[in-house]
Amino acid sequence: MSSKKNCIFLLIVIIITSISFLSCNNDKTSKVNILVAAPFTGEAASYGKFLKEGVEIALLEMKNDPVLKKINIIYRDSKLSLTEIVNVFQQELALNPISVVMPVSTAEALTLAPLCNNNQVVLLPPLADGDQLTKAGPYFFRISPSSSFQGIELAKAVIQGNHKNAAVLYLNDAWGKGLAEQFKNSYTNMGGNVVAMESCNPNQTNLRVQLKKIKDSRPEALLIIVHPAETIPALKQIIELGLKVQLYGGDTFSNKAIYTEAADLAQGVIFALPAQPTNEEFIKFSSLYKDEYGTDADINAAAARDAIMLVAQAVKEGATNGESIKNKFKQFINGFRGATGLIKWDANGDVISKEYCLYVIEGNNYKIFTIKR
Repeated sequence: MSSKKNCIFLLIVIIITSISFLSCNNDKTSKVNILVAAPFTGEAASYGKFLKEGVEIALLEMKNDPVLKKINIIYRDSKLSLTEIVNVFQQELALNPISVVMPVSTAEALTLAPLCNNNQVVLLPPLADGDQLTKAGPYFFRISPSSSFQGIELAKAVIQGNHKNAAVLYLNDAWGKGLAEQFKNSYTNMGGNVVAMESCNPNQTNLRVQLKKIKDSRPEALLIIVHPAETIPALKQIIELGLKVQLYGGDTFSNKAIYTEAADLAQGVIFALPAQPTNEEFIKFSSLYKDEYGTDADINAAAARDAIMLVAQAVKEGATNGESIKNKFKQFINGFRGATGLIKWDANGDVISKEYCLYVIEGNNYKIFTIKR
């Protein structure tokens, strides 16, 4: 009798466990799963931090919206590694029906593009701006304008600063090479002369060889197109080598890691960044961000917020998976008003409604830079 009772008890436990598992699994399969694959550890962890903060603010904005029950966020650490982000994507795809993936860098987005197209997953990188992504495929959509606009804006700034000879230090990846080339083409077309183009690898901290070559080329200006992991040692070594030139930078100079670890070295750096809006959405986002994190809003976090809100809008209109989200996005012909401004796409998923603006680092922050005429 006791043995029979034990068997019945064991059977009940198995049934309850199975129901719980199926319930949990069905919960994920019935929701729109958004994979936020960002570097949460390592030298580039600041990107993951700001993206997660932006996502969390979006969820906070929607706390009373029924659509929130239809969305599930999955955070995974990409380590800003192309191998790791593929592993993360494939692992999650095997476990859950992923509808949207949000990587950080241009290189990561390019690596995921064929996988997203084959699996009908929307590729929605908040920050990636490399020109190469224009041909990423039908499931690709940007939040930031492409770097071709950034390269032109930087070239104008260097020319208008009366610097006829410039050097470039760039990251040897898709984003760095693309932006460096766009700057070079624009700058030379405007009458400038690029005297040196030196590359470095991701996470490379000894840049003295490249900087020595740049110093020997005697530029009047130096454009730095690298991530914070390389920017901070580069700024220190520029001082060490006595390289006295006007410094310009890519949009990565908005990353707060630079202001935390090397603000004194970055004073006066002029860089390009998508113009920070003053619309209602950004004001609301800024207020929530300040209340939640105790600091001023970060434009990178705002881009992540907009990515989530875009997906939420598509879900509100009936989208349930990557294919239907893609189709809904293509129906947003008048654009979407986000905290980063109006997001309006062309047929390639490129943003055509935003512009780059010049900023200069002063103190522990940056402000709009106005060229003195």
